Amino acid sequence: MEGAVFSSRRFVHSAMDQGFYSITKPLKILKKMADKLKHKHGVTNSAEIPSASSVVFPRKLDSTVRVDVPRPKKSRSRKDKEDEEEILVIKGIEVDRNKFVKFDVFINDEDDPVSRPDNTEFAGSFVSVPQKRSDGKRKSTVLSLALTELMEDLNADDDDSVTVTLVPRAGTDDVTIGGIEIQFAS
Repeated sequence: MEGAVFSSRRFVHSAMDQGFYSITKPLKILKKMADKLKHKHGVTNSAEIPSASSVVFPRKLDSTVRVDVPRPKKSRSRKDKEDEEEILVIKGIEVDRNKFVKFDVFINDEDDPVSRPDNTEFAGSFVSVPQKRSDGKRKSTVLSLALTELMEDLNADDDDSVTVTLVPRAGTDDVTIGGIEIQFAS
């Protein structure tokens, strides 16, 4: 590149520009966006939320599903949290391959008597885009979402269970959920 001049001063200036982000800034922006996406389906009394063992799985996701999921370990040390990530596993998700499907997953503290958007954390979304295939119309998959940081944000690290809410967004009338559990991965 004839005539091109690299100026470290220009590079440093562009690094300080609003359009140039470090890795932490996008994560903070995503966290703020997730907080804004919290569901607005009103208030739910936690006494009305069934435990994961009392909900019959597999079950269709044709409406909002709320369950209390037991946690295998609680009150873990900082070292334990660094060694093993607590993971919410939604297993046996069966969807039509030729259909767009989306549902959101929210986490609540078991101690909150009332479930509202201000005491709920957005854990993530499941999205399946249409795939025109001839090898079958349905597929089965798993959604795994990290919980360690969410549990800290909710101040719920010592809770025996966590309330999980699945909120259908699109194409979920024919979606089946096989089960919900918490596992640990290193």
